[in-house]
Amino acid sequence: MADHENTKHSRRQVLRGSAFALIASLGCQLIPGATLAQSAPTGLSAELVAAAKAEGTLTYYHTTAIDPTATWTGEFTKKYGIKTQNVRGPSYPLWERWLTEERVGQHMADVVQITDTVLIEAAHKEGLIADYTPPSGAGIRPDMKKEGVWYTLFVNAMGIAWNTTKVTPEEDKLIREGGWKVLTDPRWKGRIATGTPASGGSSYSYVYMFLGGKRDQFGPDFVAKMAALKPQVYDSKSPMYDRLAAGEHAIVDQASQSDMGGFYQKGAPIRWVFPKPTPANLTVQTLSAKAPHPNAARLFQEWAASPEGQAAWFKVAGVASARLDTVDPRKAAKADWYKEDWYKDPEEIYINYLNDPGYVDPEKPIITEWNQIFGR
Repeated sequence: MADHENTKHSRRQVLRGSAFALIASLGCQLIPGATLAQSAPTGLSAELVAAAKAEGTLTYYHTTAIDPTATWTGEFTKKYGIKTQNVRGPSYPLWERWLTEERVGQHMADVVQITDTVLIEAAHKEGLIADYTPPSGAGIRPDMKKEGVWYTLFVNAMGIAWNTTKVTPEEDKLIREGGWKVLTDPRWKGRIATGTPASGGSSYSYVYMFLGGKRDQFGPDFVAKMAALKPQVYDSKSPMYDRLAAGEHAIVDQASQSDMGGFYQKGAPIRWVFPKPTPANLTVQTLSAKAPHPNAARLFQEWAASPEGQAAWFKVAGVASARLDTVDPRKAAKADWYKEDWYKDPEEIYINYLNDPGYVDPEKPIITEWNQIFGR
């Protein structure tokens, strides 16, 4: 409980802001006549590209899996010759690491990716987030960005995944057809895993559907039945997925389309399904106000929000673009998992929690409730 209380206290401080003063930046300058608080009035400029190339590198704090993210950022490097140093961690711990660094003047990250826009809003009020509008940001759906502050990279549906070598044909059919109540079936005792909602925005969004937005449909009783199965609880979803692929678990929840697609492409015996309603989270990206490589950061934000940058994710993951003009070509071609008879797209996406007062509550009370139910 002590670790949870410390995490809760720290998150409360994050969301309420602070009086910490920022120490001067490391001395990197923007292109002449521009600051990160100013948006380019028209399209991408040759001056920005040249200045970004001169900086030559950027540091990217991200929550997405290491290998696909490295492949994705590698496309940016190929295009512009700018290296990316990728630093991966669970959403909330990585965010608090960045906040701590910024508040003491250790400006390490240029670009930060996270799955909780509430935290970005708080940091923006504190002056830690750069105000920059990438020209390509105009193509991001209006409800998936805060202009000049954060932009969605992709939308990630979350469901139930299983290892086909660890379930019987009867269990396979049950998972595909049984809906969310499958997670409470006694047969999974000792064979199931889940992730704590305190790990990051995607896990929090997922759990919020059950204890928050759809409480009348699910609620504490549903979560308690799952807790009674004594699932292994992970502080980060990535290792949980790894252990599922390795056969250490038969079934897991919070199965993201992006990660499952990556495992499928590698030949892992993994399948996944999206019961109704299907919680989804936005993976978003923002710029540090004191980025040590500010021009490279701006160029990367431009590329990431563009059709090219969005489409690059399709090479490594099964995600939905935040742009209406960018669609996964594998779907139309019936390639990869889209050709499988077990796969079905989510039919009822749940994403309206973003404007739910309970979701944006800085105290995040469902984390405490979930911990109590799970005895953590």
